[in-house]
Amino acid sequence: MRTRRFSDKGRIALIAVAVVVVGILLFGRFFAGFYTDYLWFDSVGRAGVFSTMLRSKLLMFVLFGGTFIALAVLNLVIADRLAPSAFSANTHPVVERFHEFFGHRLRSFRIAVATVAGLLFAAPAVGHWQDWLMFRNSQRFGIADAQFGHDVGFYMFRLPFIAFVLDWLFAAVVFITLLVIATHVLSGGIIIQPPRPKVRRATKAHVAVLLAVLAVLKAGDYWLTRYELTTDSRGFVRGLLYSAAKAQLPAVMLLTLIALLVAGLFLSTLRTNSWRIPVVASALWALIALVGGIIYPAAIQALVVNPNQRDKEAPYIVRNIEATRHALGIDNVAVKAVSFADISEGALADDITPLKNVRLLKPEAMVGRFRTDQSQKAGLTINDLDPDRYELDGRLQQVSIAARELDLSAIANKSWQGQHLINTHGCGIVEAPSGQIKDRRPDYREIKLDRPEMYYSGEIGGYAIVDTGVNEEVCPGYPDPGPYSGTGGIKLDSVFKRVAFALSYLDYNMIGSGAIGNDSRLVSIRRVEDRAKKLAPFLSFDNDPYPVALNGRVLWVIDAYTTSDRYPYAESGDRKQLNAGSGLDHPFNFVRNSIKVVVDAYNGTVDFYIVDQLDPIAKVWESAFPGLFKSRDQMPKGLDAHLRYPEELFRVQTAAYSKYRVQNPEAFFGRTGAWSVAQAPIARPRAGGGVVTSNSVAGDAPTAEADLAIESTAERFVPYYSMLRSPGETQASFKLLRPFVPFSTDDSKRNLQSFMTASSDPQDYGSLVAYEVSSAQDGPFTVSNTMNTEATVSQQISLLNIEGTDVVFGDLQMVPVAGGLLWVRPVYVQPTVTDSRESQPTIELVLVSQNNRAAFGSSLSGALAKLFPGFEGNIGDVVGNTPVGNGGNGSANPPPTADKTPAQLLDDAEALFAQADQALDARDLATYQARVEEARALVQQAVAALSQG
Repeated sequence: MRTRRFSDKGRIALIAVAVVVVGILLFGRFFAGFYTDYLWFDSVGRAGVFSTMLRSKLLMFVLFGGTFIALAVLNLVIADRLAPSAFSANTHPVVERFHEFFGHRLRSFRIAVATVAGLLFAAPAVGHWQDWLMFRNSQRFGIADAQFGHDVGFYMFRLPFIAFVLDWLFAAVVFITLLVIATHVLSGGIIIQPPRPKVRRATKAHVAVLLAVLAVLKAGDYWLTRYELTTDSRGFVRGLLYSAAKAQLPAVMLLTLIALLVAGLFLSTLRTNSWRIPVVASALWALIALVGGIIYPAAIQALVVNPNQRDKEAPYIVRNIEATRHALGIDNVAVKAVSFADISEGALADDITPLKNVRLLKPEAMVGRFRTDQSQKAGLTINDLDPDRYELDGRLQQVSIAARELDLSAIANKSWQGQHLINTHGCGIVEAPSGQIKDRRPDYREIKLDRPEMYYSGEIGGYAIVDTGVNEEVCPGYPDPGPYSGTGGIKLDSVFKRVAFALSYLDYNMIGSGAIGNDSRLVSIRRVEDRAKKLAPFLSFDNDPYPVALNGRVLWVIDAYTTSDRYPYAESGDRKQLNAGSGLDHPFNFVRNSIKVVVDAYNGTVDFYIVDQLDPIAKVWESAFPGLFKSRDQMPKGLDAHLRYPEELFRVQTAAYSKYRVQNPEAFFGRTGAWSVAQAPIARPRAGGGVVTSNSVAGDAPTAEADLAIESTAERFVPYYSMLRSPGETQASFKLLRPFVPFSTDDSKRNLQSFMTASSDPQDYGSLVAYEVSSAQDGPFTVSNTMNTEATVSQQISLLNIEGTDVVFGDLQMVPVAGGLLWVRPVYVQPTVTDSRESQPTIELVLVSQNNRAAFGSSLSGALAKLFPGFEGNIGDVVGNTPVGNGGNGSANPPPTADKTPAQLLDDAEALFAQADQALDARDLATYQARVEEARALVQQAVAALSQG
C-alpha cells in the first residue's frame, strides 16, 4: 500500500514537473521571441519603429479592452443595484443553485466575466493599429468628392477608423446587453415563467436604455453608410450611381431619423413603462429598412435607370473616370501621334543603332541557362534574371543580371556548422548584354566587386552566424577576406542573448557551440523582401527584387507600393493580368510606387526612399514613423540610374488606361474609342513542329453578362523592358513597353492601335507616353503568326522542334527604326524538361518581320539580310565566333569543292549527316543544325554537277 501511494505521488510529481517545464518553455519562447524581435529592429537602427508599432498595439488593446470592461462593469453594478432584495416564490431552481454556489463571490465572478470578455473584445482591435495611425496622421489630398464635398483624405485615412470604432461599439453594447439580461435573470429581476417572463420595472428601464444606445449607434452607422456608398461596387462602375444617389441616400437619411426616433421611444418607457410603441416602431423600422434600403433602390434601378442608363448614369460615370484616372496614376499620360512607313534597305543601313538594343535574352527563359553556366560551385545558385542597364563596351546597354545566391539545399557540408557557420553567403553577380550572344549562349561578364559576399538576397532562408571560430566559404575567384567585418546582424555578446535565440529557434547548438564568441553576429531574416515587410508591414512590396552593383557592393532594390481600396468613385485595379504572388494581388483602387527600398547585401541595412513626395499615403507613414524614410536625394550616388519603373504597376495602369483613356461618358458607356491590351503572341509551336494559325486565340469570351462590355480571357501581351528609342527621340532610354489593339469582346480586332511606354531614366522617371498609331499596322498576335507561317520559318522550326527538344519563342519586340516598325523575336531550343527553371536553352534563330513579310537567320544581322536583300550592316549581335545557319554573317557551306566529283560530294554529305546524328544524340543542337546545312549544300552541289554533266 505504501509503495502504491509512493508511485501515485511520483506520477503526480512528474506530471507537475512536466507542466512546469512546458509552461516555462512556452512562456520563455514567447518572451524570447519578443526580445529577439527588439534586438533585430535595433540591429538595423529601427528601434523607434519597433516601439511605435508596440505602443500603437498596446494603446488599441488597453483603450478598447478598458472601454469594454468599464462599460460592462458599470452595467453589471447597475444590474446588481436594481436586483430585488429577496427572491420570489417563482424563482427558477437553477438561479437558486447558482447563488448558493457563488454566494458572496458573485460580484467577483461578474467582474471576472467582464474582464475576460473585455480581453476578447480587445484582441481584434489590435489588428486595426494601422487604421489608428492613419487616422492620427491623416493628410489631405486637396481633392473634394463630388457628392459630399469632403476631402479624399477623409475617406482614405479617417473613415476606416471611425467606422471600425462604431462597429466595435455596437457589437460591444449588444454583448453587454445580453450580459445584463443574463445578470437580471440570475438576480431575480427577470423571472422566466409561463406564459411569458415577468420583468421588474427597473430591469425594463435598464434594458431600454441599452436598446436606445444601440439605436443611436445604428443611426451613426447609417450616417457613415452615406460615405461608404462612394466606394460601392454593386453598379457597372464603382462608386455612388443614380439609384444610390436618388433612392438609397434618401432612404439612409430616413433610416437615420427613424433610428433616433426609436431611441427616443425606448427612453420614453422610463416614464410610461409601456414597450408597445417602441417595439412596434422597431418592427416598422425593419420593414422600412427592407423597403427603403433594398426594394426601393432596386425598383428605381429597374424602372428608371435601366431604360435610360446612359443618360441617367452619365454624371456619375464622369466621377468614376476622373477618380480612376487620378487614383491609378494615368491622368498625366502624354499622347503622341505616330505613323510608320515601309522600311527601305538604305534607310535601315543608315539607322542601325536601334537594332543594337534588341533584346535576344529573355530573362524568364534564360534562368536555367545562367544557372548551369554560372553557378560556379555547389551551394550557389541563380534564382532569377533581372533586366537593367550598365555601361559596357563604351555604351549604355541593357543587360540581364543575376546574383549567385546561397542554396543551402545544395551545399556539400550538411552539418549544423556547415549550414550556419561555413556556408553563410552568396557570391557576386554576373551579367550578359541582352543584345549579344556568344556560341549561341549569353556573353557572360563577371562584375568585379570589393564585397562579393551576399549575406542577404532575394531567396534565402534560415540564419547564419558570422565571425566565429570556423572559417566561412570563400567566393570563387576572390581572395580570402578573413572574418566578417561588416555591421550586419546581432552581436552575440552575452549568454542571455544566446539563450534567447536558442529558445526562439529551438536550437541548443547556439548555446553549446564553442565556435561562437562574443564578437560573433547572428544574421537573420536574410530574404530582402521579408526584411522590408518586417519594417514596414503597411506597404505592399513588389515580388521581384533585383540586384545592383554599385561602388563595389551589391544592393538589392525593391519597389514598394502605397495602396488603398477607399478612394471615392475610383475603379478597382485589374489584377487578372498580374503574376501569381504579385505584391499587388489584393483589392485596391489607389496605387502609387512612391517608395524604393534598398537593402545592402553585405550589411543588411534597409533604407526606405520616398521618390514621390506628392503621395499623401507616403506622407502619412512618414509622419507616423519619423526617421524611417529618407528623401530621394539621399540615395547613394548613381543608384537612381538603375531604378526601374515596376512592371506590376505598369500592367495595372495599361489595363486601366485602355478603357479610361475615353473621358466622354457616352463614349465610355458604349466602349467607343476603347482599347484592349494586345493579345499575347504565340509562346511556342505546337508539338510535332506545327505552328498556331491566325485563327486561334488562347482565351474564352466572357461568360457572365455585364453592363459594360469586357474582353475575353485571352492571354495579354506581357510588358518588357528595353533600351528603346521612341519615335521622335534621338537617344535610346530604358523603358517598359506594352501595345494596344482596338477593343473587342471576342478579340477579333488585332491591328496595332497604340503602344505605351514608361520611362525609368532619372530625368523623366515614371513618365507615361501613349503613341497612337495612325498608319495601319498588324498587332503582335498577327505578327507572330506571320513569322511562324512563313514557309521557310515553319520548315526550320519543324526541324528544330523534334522529340526530346522544345522550341520556345523569346520576346516579340517592337523596334521603331528607319521611319518604320520592325518586329524581332529570338527563338530558343532546349532539351525537354518538366521544370521550366531547369531549362538550358540556346539561341538558335532570330525572326524578323515587317509589313507582312518575315525572315529568319542564326543572327539578327543574317535575318535582316534576308528580309532586306543587300543589307550588310554589322549589328554586332554575335560576338566571339562565326555564326552558322541560314542568313548568318558567316556561311554554313564548306570550302570550295569544284575539284570533287558528285559521288565524292555525296560521300561527304553522308559523313556530315552522320555527324549531325551524333550531335543530335548529344543534344548539341547548334552543331546538328550546322552539319545538316553543310550536308544539304553538298547535296545541292552534287545535283547541280549531275545536271550540268
